[in-house]
Amino acid sequence: FFSSRRRHTRLQGDWSSDVCSSDLTGLALLPCCRTPEIFRQLKSADGIYEKGMAGLFRSGQPESLVYKSTLTYKDKDFSSLTYVNEVNDSTYKIVLLSNFGNTLLEAQISPQSFNVSSVNSYLNRRPILKLLESDWRLMLGDHLMSSSPALYGTNDNEKIFDFSKGRTHHLYHYKLNTRSVEMIESYSGNKRKVFIEVSSAKDQQPEIFSIEHSSYHLKITMSLLKKVNNETAE
Repeated sequence: FFSSRRRHTRLQGDWSSDVCSSDLTGLALLPCCRTPEIFRQLKSADGIYEKGMAGLFRSGQPESLVYKSTLTYKDKDFSSLTYVNEVNDSTYKIVLLSNFGNTLLEAQISPQSFNVSSVNSYLNRRPILKLLESDWRLMLGDHLMSSSPALYGTNDNEKIFDFSKGRTHHLYHYKLNTRSVEMIESYSGNKRKVFIEVSSAKDQQPEIFSIEHSSYHLKITMSLLKKVNNETAE
């Protein structure tokens, strides 16, 4: 199955620095830099944005969340367990385990870094680690961001928070009646790169959600199994 070999890796960088190769006048006319099509449907909205609104997970929880993760890649399925533990209000611990209990990945993510303390040899590849990091930054949202978003709306029950830099846009669809994010879209230019959808939530925490990378033919489905007291988990 998976090797138990461990690696120590530290990745740093601006996850949203996907910008055009030049800032010369007129470059914005190129197709790669067009505004996402969705903005034609949106209107600037009034309202209040508060820290913690743009993200899947509610902060200040005394428990770790344990998800069953099913990865589908080119019609093949792989499964694992994922532990999500809030260390503090801007640092989270992520642990991936095989179905046999072997540690595949253990890392801490914060606004400044993604520190991997243990990783299986099959996952210890920079593109895979960067993909995992960018996905978790999307899911954790403004817990790891200091900037404020632009505010849009499509109806009276939804606000859309847009965190943008250069040609990159991260859109968080926030439902007012449930006070939670039900969808996240990440665009590079006019192309949607990542789509995250919550199909079931309870107490402002996602119970079932999926992450799709259409360009990689990759889909990850996460289903909440249980909550573990952090003292017990340690």
